[in-house]
Amino acid sequence: MRTYAFPGLLALAVFSGLLHLSTQYQIVRAPMGALFLTFALAGPAAAYAAARVLPGGVVTWAGLGLFAAAMAAGVWLPPALDALALVGVFLAYAGSRDRLPERDAAAFWGWVFVWPALALMLIWNIFPSFFALWISLFDRFNFIGESRFVGLLNYEILWRDPLFWRALSNTFWYVVLTVPTGILLGTVVAVLLNERIRGLGLYRTIYFLPYITALTAAAAVWQWIYHPEFGFLNWLLGTPGLDWLHTPDGIFALALAPLGIQLSGFWAGPSVAFTAIMIMTVWHFLGYNVVILLAGLQSIPAQYYEAAELDGAGWWQMQRHITWPLLSPTTFFLAIIGLIGAFQVFTQVYVMTPTGGVLNDTLTVAMYLYNKGFRDSDFSYASALAVTMFVIILALTLIQRRVLERRVTYEH
Repeated sequence: MRTYAFPGLLALAVFSGLLHLSTQYQIVRAPMGALFLTFALAGPAAAYAAARVLPGGVVTWAGLGLFAAAMAAGVWLPPALDALALVGVFLAYAGSRDRLPERDAAAFWGWVFVWPALALMLIWNIFPSFFALWISLFDRFNFIGESRFVGLLNYEILWRDPLFWRALSNTFWYVVLTVPTGILLGTVVAVLLNERIRGLGLYRTIYFLPYITALTAAAAVWQWIYHPEFGFLNWLLGTPGLDWLHTPDGIFALALAPLGIQLSGFWAGPSVAFTAIMIMTVWHFLGYNVVILLAGLQSIPAQYYEAAELDGAGWWQMQRHITWPLLSPTTFFLAIIGLIGAFQVFTQVYVMTPTGGVLNDTLTVAMYLYNKGFRDSDFSYASALAVTMFVIILALTLIQRRVLERRVTYEH
């Protein structure tokens, strides 16, 4: 209990200060009465519990008293006095320092150095996420006028919104086609680059260069590559006039049409325009996958290959029975990270097709969220989209872990 006394007091002081500042400067416009009451009650209770377990004398009790008073005062304190609770924690620590075990002192200072980074994460990630959930329950919240509480109405509208389902289906095809393709191509390139060949460093640099190129710049270059009149791709394929980024026909429908099979809607597959964006994305992120996979390949002990070679195994057999199983933790990591990133695709789609395509054929959920929030100033509906996308990504990630992790081979 004593080990967690000072870290607990420190956490309460930081949370209370962040809450006070967010309210004072209207960073978060939401009712905070219940939270302030919780901290006002938790502060003195935590100080009393700490006084019972901490060694020390007058200085320790004075610090705990200052902490309790600052926490109880809460919202009534001016911003300049927000640090009083923290001062109380350090004063109490100074009074108990000489009698604390080394483990307890190390735990306290560990949290002291960790909390600045955690505070920034709370300010820029955690608090805004909960705030997005809160404003999704209002009608057309836009930070200017008044808005009324409507509960789950935005989610009901979203469920019946055909544009949302169109964006979700596009995003689904993007995830399904780019993530496995990127991992497969990255594995092939990584295996080849892992061999002892002349100029290996140069090849690794060439493959990694696209990834360190700004995504907006790369998308702009590929936009010219796909240009219907002056594009390099049409010149290379001998298809002048083909407008890659403005062709809404599904690739599966086009591929099966000569066979007399007619597909429409979702089953027609991603459009030619969206497929062109996917090709650019796989090219851009290939270097990242290659570097991660190379690290995984080089962590496989060479003794396995030597033993297999002595047993008469060929190159393909070694790749199948040694490389791929022992590389599975790396590919599992890339699959998880790739799914999360692919569901949030926005930049290259916005640069190459700013309007979402001819028939919304390149519209993704992230781009739809951006349009609703910053074009239509409907932050309530945009927040509902963000919360829904978070739930979908979380569910798919958990499913992916349950299904794929069984096939992961960890070296013991």
